[in-house]
Amino acid sequence: MIYRCSLFKTKIIILIILLLSIITSPLWSKKLPVIRISVENTSAHVQTASVKRFAQLLEQRLASVYEIEFYPSASLFKDADIFRALAQGKVEIAVPGTWHFDKLVPDVGMLLLPSFYGRDASVSYSLMESNVGKNLIATIEKSLDVKVLGRFIDLGHTHIFSSSQAIYDPIDFVDKKIRVAGGHVNSLRIETLGAKAVTIAWPSLPLALKKKTIDALLTSYETITSAHLDQYGIKHVYEDKEYFAQYIPITSTFFWNKLSKETQQIILTSWQEIVDQARLDALEAQYTSKALLESTHIQIVVPSEETIIKTRETLLKQEASMAHTIGITPENYTLFRTFFDQIDGTL
Repeated sequence: MIYRCSLFKTKIIILIILLLSIITSPLWSKKLPVIRISVENTSAHVQTASVKRFAQLLEQRLASVYEIEFYPSASLFKDADIFRALAQGKVEIAVPGTWHFDKLVPDVGMLLLPSFYGRDASVSYSLMESNVGKNLIATIEKSLDVKVLGRFIDLGHTHIFSSSQAIYDPIDFVDKKIRVAGGHVNSLRIETLGAKAVTIAWPSLPLALKKKTIDALLTSYETITSAHLDQYGIKHVYEDKEYFAQYIPITSTFFWNKLSKETQQIILTSWQEIVDQARLDALEAQYTSKALLESTHIQIVVPSEETIIKTRETLLKQEASMAHTIGITPENYTLFRTFFDQIDGTL
């Protein structure tokens, strides 16, 4: 009798242990919903580091509510494909560059127009804080069915990096094959100066430089060094501030509307907290990358202010046509021109 009682107790203990192990196993535990965050740049890139800090803040603040997954290096999606991925629910948050938007939202192309040529970053910030910027955000959200999470973060000014002959003057653009990452206006602006704009996929770019199938590319100092493109024959830079490149944080409206108000506020606040430092980091990264390239004896040509203004005036003669070609709404372009007329009137 004692033996049977002891055996029964042993079986009960074993059963309890088994039940506890099943209940506490990952398979039994309720899996947290996932927020996937995607960027195209490599882990060494300043934008990636900034968005990663944002992801880490969400990990801390949403630890018991969501699992945060961060995907750099286009390991989930390329930025060119990110809008479809958001719409299909295959990613929750992305931070693509402004130059990827104009195919779907032509008005974003105004951020690449000649009015910005050679301008300081402060002009871009001022525009986005104006009614022009507010209208642009509303247009992005309506056209793509997304929520813009806050202020844009920076890549910085872009310039012309050449592997063949140096560019000393706008006349030297003539007949050059220049690679652009995207943005219809980028192509139109470069072609107005007499060059031929070409599109080459990012993975194929090193080989194109090595084989000299292009003469130059439109990009930034930071992008050159973080991707080690200086190892593929880049010898000259024409530092003309073609446009000020930024990244826009977006999530799909469908996903956003499923979130609690508390979670929405955590996401908005977390993004807001990283923006100022992200902009400072981007500026420092550009300076550091420029110094690094200078140390390797890459020639940097900085056009005079007079040359910049003269080039901008040449480009501005075609700006209205560019805006019409890519489909910027007349109302928004009128606001855009009024903004710059006021800027130039105060100089």
